[in-house]
Amino acid sequence: MIEDTTLYPTGCPVIDPRSLQRETHGKLAALRAVHPLVQIGEGQFLVLRADDVLPLLSDPRVRQVSGQEYIALNRVPEGMTARLQAEFFLFSSGQEHRRKRGLFARAFSLREIEARRPAVRTAARRILSELPRDESLDFTTAMASRVPAEAIAAILGLPESDAPHLGALVSEVARAISPLYPRERHKQIEEATEALYFYVERQLQARLIQPEDDVLSLLVNAWRAEPDISAASLIFQIIGVLIAGIDTTRTALARGTAILLERPKDWADLRADPALIPGAVAETLRFDPPAGSVTRIVAEPFEIGGHLVPEGSALRLSLLSALRDPALHHAPDVFDMRRRDNPRLHPVFGHGPHHCLGERLARIELEESLAALLEEAPFAELLLSPRLEGFGGLRRATPMRVRLS
Repeated sequence: MIEDTTLYPTGCPVIDPRSLQRETHGKLAALRAVHPLVQIGEGQFLVLRADDVLPLLSDPRVRQVSGQEYIALNRVPEGMTARLQAEFFLFSSGQEHRRKRGLFARAFSLREIEARRPAVRTAARRILSELPRDESLDFTTAMASRVPAEAIAAILGLPESDAPHLGALVSEVARAISPLYPRERHKQIEEATEALYFYVERQLQARLIQPEDDVLSLLVNAWRAEPDISAASLIFQIIGVLIAGIDTTRTALARGTAILLERPKDWADLRADPALIPGAVAETLRFDPPAGSVTRIVAEPFEIGGHLVPEGSALRLSLLSALRDPALHHAPDVFDMRRRDNPRLHPVFGHGPHHCLGERLARIELEESLAALLEEAPFAELLLSPRLEGFGGLRRATPMRVRLS
């Protein structure tokens, strides 16, 4: 796993990040037991221990990575995908971040999103009612992809019939949010980003002419009243919300359902007591999170575990490692949906100014999808369990097959 045993000035071993793409939990545990951080590239460090990772999510000595820095770190070729990464509000700080996020914070308020729970519940049950029984099916395509795509389409005000195409485009663009940019798929990613951009642009133009009773109309009319950002930036922000609202939830729903189906007693307990569902969702997100890490830039040099990290270094804060750290959780490698030591604010959604706007929506989608499965297909059988691959950014699930009954 160690690519180069040469010690850099920090004293950290240098790790080939490609070695962490599979069997990731075991490899991170072995590294975490010995090292607080490892170097994964020039000026890039992977921080492993919960006592470092969680405070650094909001530590003033680090700052959010900028779009241009993210592009450089991931070596993203010039084009529409790079423009998306340069513009998205998650890759900005201070006043710029507040301007870009402000429109969406109002549209995605807790009250607004909680009011959408019945619609998500209806969509999940309708999707399940359309699926065949007693035969093998691709769960990710049949359900895990459809629920978040249809939910976010309904919330934004997009046609339900567009949801499948939208979900496919988002799945491709989401590949760009990774510590290892898949250059071999750049052409497909670029084409999908362009298609999403022009799709959103057409939807906004239509609402400028004739507003509707939906979130997109709210956003574009608020922007027209106070155009603090460019029209292109507004479009890129909406694309970023689509990625967060569809791709991450799809991965979490597939892997979370598989984790529970692998444990028949837990599945039976959930059937008997649906009040356990929120705890089960929180524990699946801890046990195998869809987001592997978040990136911060060192604003002033400081030490991590006795190692000095230079100013300007990129810190990949490993949620994947921290959430399995014995210092944070008792028996961290044991799945326990009744766990009482999960933080109130789940780290997988971030902290502080960059806390995920879509947390409430994601939880609703996961909880209502699980509730629908338990009611409509209480004796579902897992035929092929998915793995989550990758150690950082948005992780991807391998295929999953189930038999519903």
